[in-house]
Amino acid sequence: MSMIDPQQLQDAKHALGRLLRDLRTARGLRQKDVAEQVHSTRSTVANVEAGRQMVDRIFWQQCDTLLGAGQQLLGGYDAYRRLEQQHHAERDEAARRARWGAAAEAAIDPASPSSELVALRQRAALDQTDRGLSLAITSLLDLVVGRAGEDHTLDAPSGRYFPGVPVEVRVYPAVDDGRILATIPRADGGKEWQLPVQRRLIAGRVTTPEGDGLFALDSRQASRRLVDVGDDTRLLIPRVYQLDAITAAVLWAVANLDQSLLLDDARLETSRAAAAEYSRLTRSAVSGDIAQDLDTVSRLWLGSAFCADHISRHSTGLVDVPTFWTREQHGEEASTWLLFGHKLRYLAATAEQFTATTQPITRIFCIPATAVTTSTESERILLLLAIALMESFNITVAVTDEPEYGALPGLVLTKQRAIVATWIRADGVWHVDVTDQRPSLAEYHDAAGHVKAHSLIAADTPGTRLHALAGYLDLDWHWLRNRCAELGEYGFAGIAEPRSRLLSLDGADRACRFVGSLP
Repeated sequence: MSMIDPQQLQDAKHALGRLLRDLRTARGLRQKDVAEQVHSTRSTVANVEAGRQMVDRIFWQQCDTLLGAGQQLLGGYDAYRRLEQQHHAERDEAARRARWGAAAEAAIDPASPSSELVALRQRAALDQTDRGLSLAITSLLDLVVGRAGEDHTLDAPSGRYFPGVPVEVRVYPAVDDGRILATIPRADGGKEWQLPVQRRLIAGRVTTPEGDGLFALDSRQASRRLVDVGDDTRLLIPRVYQLDAITAAVLWAVANLDQSLLLDDARLETSRAAAAEYSRLTRSAVSGDIAQDLDTVSRLWLGSAFCADHISRHSTGLVDVPTFWTREQHGEEASTWLLFGHKLRYLAATAEQFTATTQPITRIFCIPATAVTTSTESERILLLLAIALMESFNITVAVTDEPEYGALPGLVLTKQRAIVATWIRADGVWHVDVTDQRPSLAEYHDAAGHVKAHSLIAADTPGTRLHALAGYLDLDWHWLRNRCAELGEYGFAGIAEPRSRLLSLDGADRACRFVGSLP
């Protein structure tokens, strides 16, 4: 099969826009007329017709009906998306091959294969199905453990959205006498540990007959805990901050989110001001043009914030307890619930709004088996913690593995209407709507009813639901619960303190405390 050229995508977009224009003019309609009928804006219709913007499937479906196009527009849109998906898959595969070729050459001499090279090759084979999450951070930590007394650059790998960032790690010998106590030369305890942006870990390596362990603190936390002892200094590292799958998961997410949001801080504020212009519309589907200079993480933040505000505006006065349908399928996406400050505030406000009712709030996830098998352990932990966070607010979570439900938009669903708010896997930065159209409501209610009746984690209590979820995600529930109990007491700030004002560890800490409290 020949490679998809980016120009093919652009040509397909222009062809679809011209078809819309021709059908519209044949009906004697203005761009404004079409916009009003499909709950959009005239500028959006103009941009689509000119090939400058691609909008969501619902837009094309409604235009098809309005213009009597006989599925020409919808079919053209679906063909464009298939072409785009193929192009992205080819691009990701090319990047993966380049990344792993460079990693294998730089890390180890291929002429003398070692266990580390074998491990790299094995992980490279797994990455073919992992869609960009190049290496579990826990595997990289294994390479660091045996090299105490050195500086290391630990990659927090890229993902579907995460750019991939370096985390500096300075490793010192440590002893375990019931405490983790690292010995640090006086010259190394300098002010560079307190750099405001650069993320660095100060780690103590403990060697025992049972094996090595690596325990770490965020450098800014470490600088406040140093104690002079003769020619050296001592650093007491809480045992809870051992680097393992769960601490690595949160560190991976914080490092990636932090860097993008910090670098985009000013531009993000400008884009948010531009996004506010759309808040007066009941329906909007905004392309990437509004955030063209932003990193993918910052686009996620912008779309998430707009959708949360949209739901809050339109859910005021709801009488029925709604069902929420969410689109997160991987830990990378779910980490936004744990770390975006506005997401936690939105979740708390939503739960409080319906706290007096006897009917439980339900939130539905579609997590196909492929999403599980192509995720690392750390990603799966983040997904479980995000769901635990919702359960901590008395929100009952239901899960389906049927992949066809993954196409549904993000929803707040009541008997009479649906508030649509999609920012994960959206065609642009977001797509929002409020609809009372019977065909759409019937589809959404059928899906929600089916998943509630056949949830993979159906049980009477949060603990049994999360235990079942851990089984589906192939996680050791008893280990996870015990580690969460430990981390819940300390919080993650000691090892993964955010720098961005838009991030907070409150959600991750709350989720850990909740899991750790379960019987």
